[in-house]
Amino acid sequence: MKILNSKRVSSDDRGVIDVVCEDGPWERMNHIRTKKGFIRGDHYHQLNSELHYVLNGSLELYVRDLRTGEEATYQFIGGDCFIVEPHEFHTLRHLEDSEYMVLFSRRFDSENPDVHKDET
Repeated sequence: MKILNSKRVSSDDRGVIDVVCEDGPWERMNHIRTKKGFIRGDHYHQLNSELHYVLNGSLELYVRDLRTGEEATYQFIGGDCFIVEPHEFHTLRHLEDSEYMVLFSRRFDSENPDVHKDET
């Protein structure tokens, strides 16, 4: 058995991000709480996949595949789960106060964060 301890990594006007897990098949898990009207994401990853599990609230996901140009917008509520793959530019708009878990395929590396803004 392994007991995992969470740690607070970010707190600002939008809400709070806690790191919940940084090992196992997924290398990191964040517990995210974001207030209504705020945006998160607005970037893409070259290497990292993200699995999102919405605990409560509602959010809108805009995603654009940078390889194909295909675009889509989705709405998610508590209990919904989705994966954002590498090279998918993604923006999360919070339609109400929301809480969700995000699992990352790679551990965060502050020297090479793999967080890229869309330059198009």
